[in-house]
Amino acid sequence: MPSQLTPILTWFETMIAGSPVWSAIGLIAAAWLAVYLAWKLIKKTSEAISAFRLAMAARKRQSTQGFGIAVAPIIGSNGAQQTKAILAALNAHLDKFVFGSPFEIVRAPRIRAKGAKGLRVAAVNYLEKSATDLVLWGLRPKGKEQASEVEILSCSGSLAPSEAMHLEGFFPLITPANETHTSQVVAYLVARALQPGRAEGSAFKAENLAPVADILLACLLDLDALPERTRLTLETDYSSMALHIGGEAHLQQVADFRSKRLAEDADLTPAHQIQARIDLGRALLGLSNINFDPVRVREAGNHLQAAIDLLKTDPVFQLVQATNQAVQQGRAMLSNRKRFSVTGGQNI
Repeated sequence: MPSQLTPILTWFETMIAGSPVWSAIGLIAAAWLAVYLAWKLIKKTSEAISAFRLAMAARKRQSTQGFGIAVAPIIGSNGAQQTKAILAALNAHLDKFVFGSPFEIVRAPRIRAKGAKGLRVAAVNYLEKSATDLVLWGLRPKGKEQASEVEILSCSGSLAPSEAMHLEGFFPLITPANETHTSQVVAYLVARALQPGRAEGSAFKAENLAPVADILLACLLDLDALPERTRLTLETDYSSMALHIGGEAHLQQVADFRSKRLAEDADLTPAHQIQARIDLGRALLGLSNINFDPVRVREAGNHLQAAIDLLKTDPVFQLVQATNQAVQQGRAMLSNRKRFSVTGGQNI
């Protein structure tokens, strides 16, 4: 048997082992394998270090009070720069909108998964492991002036990560020329996601809301800084705050904003149109209460009536009406002693 293998071994030593070409291929393969194994080792070590740091940070946040806010890298065109700008905006301005609540801002790793559903699952897993209350990630579309497409998963102060509220929208492009207002807008939108009740003016004391309303007003008056969808969100929130704060200056601004919105925006959804008309009607009534004007009062009534008419077509409002009618019918039946007895509904 060994004699039969001798020709094969001789051929291998001559053609393969002794060939400079095959020797070079073997050397390259060995070098590639060594590089691959080193890369895998470095990657696993980095993941282990990151997991350890994440666990230690989570343990620290669980033992302290305050919100944990994580910002994952914004991917795409100019994404790294916008990520840094968002972090800087939060560090500089978030304290203005959380009314003294302590918070910690951390860098999250890139949220990696396939599809929108997978991204949200990965974000939920990050919230659970990191003990943070909010994680933000996003995408920069092509085009230097485009707004960043952002997604946020927020526990809203009390929800479990698996029940976290998902929001998506746009963050204005932050540049050195416009950062005075856009950075404040970004910080406000994150605070709004962190505590959704912030959008309701009546949820906070007027004296606490006044500085926030002033900031939103300054941002709204900068016509070039905001995407239209963001402007509508800020306008709605400002109107709610201003109506709660009161004062002629704020009421007049609400009337101006809402009148312009109803006159120029033909694509308003029914919900936004209802809210705009209610805000406008309340602002006009407030102004008339300061300086009585019957024309203004009639105009306010027209807008409020238009809002009521729109509400009547809303399915939820119709369901409430039907439920209320059923309740009233039940109460009438119970109060009608001529038809029913207390013990079983037999005639008496």
